[in-house]
Amino acid sequence: MTTDKTSGNVTKAAVEETAVKSDKKLKRALSTWDLLFLSLGGIIGSGWLFAASGAAVLAGPGAIFAWIIGGLIVLVVAIVYAELGGMIPRSGAIVRYGQYSHGSFAGYLFGWAYFLSAVSVPAIEAEAVITYAGTYIKGLVAPNAVLSGLGILLAALLMIFFFFLNYLGVKVMGKTNTGMTWWKLIIPVGTVLLLLVVHFNIGNFALHNGLVPYGWANVFSAISLSGIVFSYLGFRQALDYGGEAKTPQRSIPLATVGSVLIGIALYTMLQVVFIGQVNWASMGIVAGSWSSLSGGVVTAPFATLASSAGLVALTYLLFADAYVSPSGTLNVYLGTSQRTLYGLGTLGFFPKGMIKIHEKHRIPVLPLLISLVIGFVFFAPFPSWYKMVGFISSSTVFTYIVGGSALMTFRKHAADFKRPFKLGGASILSPIAFIGASEIVYWSGWPLVGYLAVAIGIGLVVWAVMVYGFKAPGKFSAKDLKAGAWVPVYMIVLVILSYIGGTTFGGIGILSFPLDLIVVAVVGLIFYFWSLASGYRTEDIEEIATLGTQYVSQEE
Repeated sequence: MTTDKTSGNVTKAAVEETAVKSDKKLKRALSTWDLLFLSLGGIIGSGWLFAASGAAVLAGPGAIFAWIIGGLIVLVVAIVYAELGGMIPRSGAIVRYGQYSHGSFAGYLFGWAYFLSAVSVPAIEAEAVITYAGTYIKGLVAPNAVLSGLGILLAALLMIFFFFLNYLGVKVMGKTNTGMTWWKLIIPVGTVLLLLVVHFNIGNFALHNGLVPYGWANVFSAISLSGIVFSYLGFRQALDYGGEAKTPQRSIPLATVGSVLIGIALYTMLQVVFIGQVNWASMGIVAGSWSSLSGGVVTAPFATLASSAGLVALTYLLFADAYVSPSGTLNVYLGTSQRTLYGLGTLGFFPKGMIKIHEKHRIPVLPLLISLVIGFVFFAPFPSWYKMVGFISSSTVFTYIVGGSALMTFRKHAADFKRPFKLGGASILSPIAFIGASEIVYWSGWPLVGYLAVAIGIGLVVWAVMVYGFKAPGKFSAKDLKAGAWVPVYMIVLVILSYIGGTTFGGIGILSFPLDLIVVAVVGLIFYFWSLASGYRTEDIEEIATLGTQYVSQEE
């Protein structure tokens, strides 16, 4: 590895050269089908077991619109990333694009936020498994769906099991996930079909104030807080495993977009059957009191509805699926958080040990171990599925803000790169993706947006320790700081907007609905153009063009 003769520091060119060499050691074992099922495995997890209930509590039948709106926003974001993933396929890809387009300062901030979201998903999926088990095993879950000490211990043991499965390598993990995802796809589809024909009450859609009983503000709030966006976020798996695909240029766009389209159709129908299946008499509450849903319909939603409809076999299947679906997603996201740390390591933010590839299993082992340990930490502040889901959604979507900006920056400054998939209408879809992601972060509400800002601030402390304590080469140049200045400023502005925003979103109400959404959109558009003006042909892109061209195109 070369150094700067004047300073003795490792150069960015050397960091990227090391990253390219490390990337080449990864095993290219995943087909288009594997990537599609990795993304579907991320999408069909605990979200299908819990989110329909959480969305109904917040928005009643309006939750159906929340799934469609949230899905369309995520679809636009996914389409933007489909071009990026086909153009520059890398493992841990999403954490790299911000750095490639806006320099190391922006890249690190987005990468750290993405890591926070990825590393917490295994914990929430483990919580989902134990929460369902707590329906028939006493002592695991409190009445408010919070895990007990024993429940948290069992959740941690489940994470350890999948740690070893990931340790065996990407081929074993990928093929295991494909089998699990077939199960995860068949069971919810079968649930939709059976519940549609058994005890489906169309009248539930017209009770009291009809389809949107609590107003449109609650519909938007449900997108972030009930698990809707969380459920869709699994599309990113095809991107994060892109460096291990056999034909990444073709496979990544197909898997990314295809998984979201399947997810929108499936989740919208699941919400429809949930609304139509609620039996008010059996719960002893006034018909149409969606915000008062409690008990089994919250801790084990579809299993409880199947039992009420007399579908005994389906009830048992759903309890079994409560182990398979979240466990499959836990399996995938342990690998995702591992590859996120690996991606940050390739950018020079961590010591070289973070990107060392195991000779036998062909995976980065240290990031996997660190991901497991940090995942345990999230049980403390978020001891239930419903408490953790909002934080994961906001932190993940914040990282997606850069996607549209990176796409247009690459169109301008990396026009020489081959694009197997080129997005039509990118000049329109890119700002829509930027604004849509900004709105979802805002819908997470106060104080969650504030917590996210604090967590990103902690990331800067981690960066300082790695760079100045462990001599990682990822220092920020003056050019990088200038190019990425819009990121922390935008985070601060989103915190302020969240605090003064509508009361439905936890704010103090200075900006009431729908004025608050308009303000967020306008502010988002301003920062989008600032981000475009800040983007440039970074040294990383220059090095990929010279060192990585053969790697990028060799498997077309």
